[in-house]
Amino acid sequence: MKTDPIDRCHLHHTEAGSGPPLLLIHGLFDSLSTWSRLIPLLIPHFKVYAIDLPGFGESILPDRWNDSISGMIDAVIAFLDEKGIGAVSPIGSSMGGSLSLAIAARHPERVQRIVLLNPYGLPALPMAAAAAGGLVSGMILPYLLRKEILKRSARTIFSRSLYDQRLLTDELIDRAIFPFSSLRQRKNLFRFLKGITSAEIRQIDALLPEIKRPVLILWGENDRWLSEEHLTRLQESLPNNQALKISRCGHLPQMDQPQEVAAATIRFMAGID
Repeated sequence: MKTDPIDRCHLHHTEAGSGPPLLLIHGLFDSLSTWSRLIPLLIPHFKVYAIDLPGFGESILPDRWNDSISGMIDAVIAFLDEKGIGAVSPIGSSMGGSLSLAIAARHPERVQRIVLLNPYGLPALPMAAAAAGGLVSGMILPYLLRKEILKRSARTIFSRSLYDQRLLTDELIDRAIFPFSSLRQRKNLFRFLKGITSAEIRQIDALLPEIKRPVLILWGENDRWLSEEHLTRLQESLPNNQALKISRCGHLPQMDQPQEVAAATIRFMAGID
């Protein structure tokens, strides 16, 4: 029998400010700390909630986790219910952008406007999920990824993700690897990745043309993870979208160019093109 993960999946989060609600959703191998430069710029205008998704940051992945993307959607909806939020405007980074679209597709009544930051936008299995799905790699890697290897891996990931290399501090790396410091947490990460299926990604992708909510896509032009094909395809799939390219910006605009992200978000939420 399928076990509903929501009852045991209370998301670690922060909240601040007042006004229309925004929900900040981080990407893969990340946490709510990714928003630390952006949140202070948003809270004078909005009530801002930032969450750690299940299995990331300080949120626990339930022992019995039968879904990946669907489980994440359910966990976010449960969080909104717990907070008494009827509808929210999500801001999603990378995988969090894809999740924001999935929530809008399956629960349109819970979404107002959507901001996407360099979102993953093609209906193919992410490389990390494909690697975790391998019988050998999926079983062995959680044991191999000890602290020093984790630090080197995190430094490589964030070096490629950031345009401004001055942001690549020891504090950032330590914060990034902390959630995966135990074997159990690393196993949970691979459980999550293994649960991502091409079939579910295709199902959600097919729903994109039905998303009528306004969408703003903020695209760091110096992204070294995703090509502009992702941006083009999303623009073609979403009926009500606008895009803004940000120069001197990599895969994480909220870190590289928080001022531009905040200004564009404030204009977009006010309905100013």
